[in-house]
Amino acid sequence: MPALPHVQSLSRPGGRTPNDDRANGAAGTSSGHAWVIDGATGVGETNYISGAGSDAAWLAARLDELFAQLPQTTEPLRVAMRRIIGRVRDDYLVETARLSVPDYAIPSAAALYCGWEQSGHRLHLRFSGLGDCTAIVRESSGLLHIVGDLADGGSDAAALQDFEAFRGDTSESAREALRSYLRERRARMNRPDGYWIFSIMPEAASHLNEQTLCLRSPAIMIMMTDGFARLIDHFHAYTPETLLDAAMSGGLEPLYEELRALEAADPDCRAAPRVKSEDDASAVLVRLEADS
Repeated sequence: MPALPHVQSLSRPGGRTPNDDRANGAAGTSSGHAWVIDGATGVGETNYISGAGSDAAWLAARLDELFAQLPQTTEPLRVAMRRIIGRVRDDYLVETARLSVPDYAIPSAAALYCGWEQSGHRLHLRFSGLGDCTAIVRESSGLLHIVGDLADGGSDAAALQDFEAFRGDTSESAREALRSYLRERRARMNRPDGYWIFSIMPEAASHLNEQTLCLRSPAIMIMMTDGFARLIDHFHAYTPETLLDAAMSGGLEPLYEELRALEAADPDCRAAPRVKSEDDASAVLVRLEADS
């Protein structure tokens, strides 16, 4: 095992659509950071930012750039995240200055960020996020920590299970019923009666979900978007423990290929109900070991 942390990342689009995800990270001699970003697929017929593939891809790319500039520490991030969202807002308003964008079409993204530092044989990790990205961390004792939600069927399963399109109905009426629900929900993002997510409202930073871990070296961690987490919560091909084992033994690429094979074997989404047969999938694998 290397004496310093190392980071491996993977981010791939689902189907032929633009990749609305990002996954990245970096490690220094005694600290590092990593993150995953899951841009929400648009529910309108129009992209408002030219040359970006999709508005969600633009947002994911912008957040990726700004997260990379954050210091590799475990300091609280609410002020820094508020500043980042403010910069995204300013950029978005410039890009759409002459356009009338409905509330449901404003891009948004789930994201989970982790900064870590080492002190002797201890590793300190701090997570900050909004939305349904997940991290699994295993410390040297074998104790497992899960940051985020790995609910059966995905975090949105309970809200979507009444929609036929969620269970494979491809009729236009079923699709429109689901689109209407998603548009109504998106219009309430970053409002007290809705939900908080990365978008263009700096106030969302006040609602970050934060968690701190202090572990004995060595430790391993995988961070992932909900598309990659399908291996656990949709297809039940892995448990959190066995997913970590597989990632450490073979890397992320074989897991990605297995995910796509599982999705392809269930194209009508009936065995594993889901909104999209094939989703963007992103993950970061982090191997942590404090210096002797």
